[in-house]
Amino acid sequence: LVCWEHWMPLARQALHDQREEIHAALWPGIKEMYQIASRHYAFEGRCFVVAAGSIQRRSDLPAELPVPLGPGERPDDLIVAGGSAIIGPAGQYLAGPVFGEETLLTADLDLGEIARESLLLDVSGHYSRPDIFQLDIAKPR
Repeated sequence: LVCWEHWMPLARQALHDQREEIHAALWPGIKEMYQIASRHYAFEGRCFVVAAGSIQRRSDLPAELPVPLGPGERPDDLIVAGGSAIIGPAGQYLAGPVFGEETLLTADLDLGEIARESLLLDVSGHYSRPDIFQLDIAKPR
């Protein structure tokens, strides 16, 4: 999912129902609320989340989209500061978050942790309430 799609409950549920193990969460930059959404996604779906946030400097913008410089600002200042992280199925950080620099994050992922965490909460299994709810995914026409 990309950006605001992480707040769409039905999109999340559709992916959870597919038993996603590693989710790629793409964001322009991962501010605090987006960190919360990424951690929530991992906790709710009982999966690992690789949250990738962009790094962008004013000087990266095309000339036809100038961003006026304020007092003390420089062309090489960041306007999008990253925030990439790797998050475990309990919502815990395994690596990062990293702000303000380009870096490569790594973490050892124990896929067995998914099953252990799902014993507590499994939104597509024992906690899904199929007696009340059913999600049908429409096929493209």
